[in-house]
Amino acid sequence: MRVMHPLGILSKLCEYSAAGKPIICCAEGEPARYVKEAKSGIVVKPGDHEELAKVILYLKNNAEVCRKLGENGRKYVEENASIDKIGLKMKHVLKQYLVKSSYVVE
Repeated sequence: MRVMHPLGILSKLCEYSAAGKPIICCAEGEPARYVKEAKSGIVVKPGDHEELAKVILYLKNNAEVCRKLGENGRKYVEENASIDKIGLKMKHVLKQYLVKSSYVVE
């Protein structure tokens, strides 16, 4: 599994996930990959209004599915996109850059 870099997605996705809310993602690219990887919601093709309506009604009528998607999102954020995790990832990236740039890192 490829863990996405949390800085490469919309902050709202992390916020909704951290709040334990299921996501209906009407986008492609990184936002859709995030939702699929985190198993935190349902992706709908942009512009597919009928599918969007179906997904809204499906989630409205399936509280357990909403709960599970919300739990998945919260867990994903805790494991991959918390401030501490992002800070550690940034520190690692900066150290690698400094080493490659011939600066001494201690």
